Formats: sequence, structure tokens, C-alpha cells
Amino acid sequence: MPAVLIQYVSKPKPGGDLAAIIQMSKEAAALWRKHGGEVSYWSVIGGEVGNLAFAVRFDSFEAYGRSMAAMFTDPATMEWQAKRLKQANPNGCGRIPRSNWISDNVGSQPEVQGPRGSKTGARYAVSDQ
Repeated sequence: MPAVLIQYVSKPKPGGDLAAIIQMSKEAAALWRKHGGEVSYWSVIGGEVGNLAFAVRFDSFEAYGRSMAAMFTDPATMEWQAKRLKQANPNGCGRIPRSNWISDNVGSQPEVQGPRGSKTGARYAVSDQ
């Protein structure tokens, strides 16, 4: 069964409050974890350097669906969303304080042939042999 990954990418504005950005991300991570998501947070060091990527992984589409349904009926999520909007940039471009939204994606993890013919997820080494 393919895993599902949600990824939100943002870029702190020059002079932005990185501590506030990280605090909002910690609060979001707690909400996603509460509803079954496996959360990771990344600072991009190659490619789009300086971007921050907030990722939430689920073992299956079913787990993803259950989590999404629970997240967006949870009053704590609605409170966090209101706080996020209040702290966003005045022009509404920021999803979190003092940053610009870059992208968000939802992806599934297809199985591919890995080394020595073993089946693994796409996040592992891929061999054409």
C-alpha cells in the first residue's frame, strides 16, 4: 500500500522572525501527530536554499483520509489556523509568520524495483538492473 506525503514549503522573509516561524511549525506538528501524521521539518540546503519544508507522512491513503477528516474537525486545528492567519503578513501572502508560501504538495509513494530485485519505496535506492 503506498504511503502518502504532504509537503508545505515556505521561505522566511529577510529579517523575519525565524523563532516565530519554528514555533508555529512546532504547534502544527503537534496537531498532525495528534491525528496520526509522522512529521518532519527540513531546511533546504541544495536547490532552493533557504526554504523550509514541513512534511507529514502517512502509511496509506486510508490513514491520510482519517487524519485529514480528524484534523479539520478538531477545534484546536481551527484555533491554530486563526492564529496563523492573524500572524500572517498583512498582504496575506504568508502562511506562517514573516514568510512567503512557496508550494504545497500531496504525493504517493509508488513501489519500484530496488537493489537485487527487492521491492522498496521510491525513497530508497533505485536500480535499473
